[in-house]
Amino acid sequence: MSTHQYALLFDGKCRICSSQVETIAAYNDDGLIELLDMNSAEARERFPQVTPAMAQRELHLVAPDGTFYQGADAVRETLLRLPSLRGLGELMRLPGAMFIARPLYAWVAANRYTIGGRTEECTDGTCQPYRSQS
Repeated sequence: MSTHQYALLFDGKCRICSSQVETIAAYNDDGLIELLDMNSAEARERFPQVTPAMAQRELHLVAPDGTFYQGADAVRETLLRLPSLRGLGELMRLPGAMFIARPLYAWVAANRYTIGGRTEECTDGTCQPYRSQS
């Protein structure tokens, strides 16, 4: 990973997550954001501080300086880095916006497999920590 690049860790087994990452990829013209499936060996090796349980709860964005953003905060920071979507990120900076965005994000994340399904069967147990929380 180059020193100017952000790393976005997402759940590649989640249809909603994968769809959103495809949208991000379409607007990631400058390649500023590296997209990594948190279920991959590469993501686990490069970011061992993100435990499987943490990764199952929410999206993570790692800034070039090592700062971690999670959940709705990761969404906001990602949007702010993409020129075509920056306006959405700016809306999330408005007073009170994160008061709504954080619980809404948490609810969608907690129900993402029910709402959108999985991209494949979860026979390797990577979804198990998440399912036990719902």
